[in-house]
Amino acid sequence: MTRTITGIVFVLVMLTAIWASEYTYALLFLLILIGSIKEYLSLFRQSEVKPNRFLSYSISILFFLTTFLIAGGTIGIKYFLALFPLILVIMAAELYRKQEKPAENIAVTILSIIYLAIPLSLVNFLVFPEFLNSNSYTPRLLIALFGLIWTYDSGAYLVGVSIGKHRLFERISPKKSWEGAIGGTLIAIGASFFISTIIPEIRIIHWIAISILTIVSSTFGDLTESMFKRYFGIKDSGNILPGHGGVLDRFDSLFFAAPVIVVYLKLFIE
Repeated sequence: MTRTITGIVFVLVMLTAIWASEYTYALLFLLILIGSIKEYLSLFRQSEVKPNRFLSYSISILFFLTTFLIAGGTIGIKYFLALFPLILVIMAAELYRKQEKPAENIAVTILSIIYLAIPLSLVNFLVFPEFLNSNSYTPRLLIALFGLIWTYDSGAYLVGVSIGKHRLFERISPKKSWEGAIGGTLIAIGASFFISTIIPEIRIIHWIAISILTIVSSTFGDLTESMFKRYFGIKDSGNILPGHGGVLDRFDSLFFAAPVIVVYLKLFIE
């Protein structure tokens, strides 16, 4: 019951914030980004590795805000290039921290940006898609992406619980099955036909490709987060969502799916 109620409230808040305006969307995703970084950094709390928390948060937020302004047409794309020298700041800052594991600290801090900040920053290009209405906030693509992820996850769970016997990746996630993955895939592809009627600007053949790419990438996103949790010996990344775990648990699929879909749209649609 707790899981069900939390899930319903979670989806309603997400959709309301995304649909309301570009500013509520930005606020929501900034909170998701901050929550994700907090949980990611907390994995190393008992470790000898000490990532640079200040730079992890500040550079990640700067990445998101800059791409939000670029996608919305407020500033030019050249400002995106100005973000990458900030990675060098992380390495230079380690000179002054006097920690025992500087190389590991740098690696973990940079990974927080690559794994969390850049994927969520690229989501901005889904809500300001050039081929739908240049520089105007249009959240339909983002909602469609969430729809495909949620449809696949739900379908894979239901089919896997019913007939799942062959483990998909038992070493990392012993509950996932090939039967569930195949069932979820077929259901998600079916959902893409419905989505194509809502966003007809993208042809059905592309929606099928997008659904398959979403399924594959989101699965690897889920497995990657499971790998981290198994390595650190924890069940959930956090407890902010009763019955659902933490922010990383809820958005692990998006971290992999968003970059893949944005690249596909840029290459084949726009």
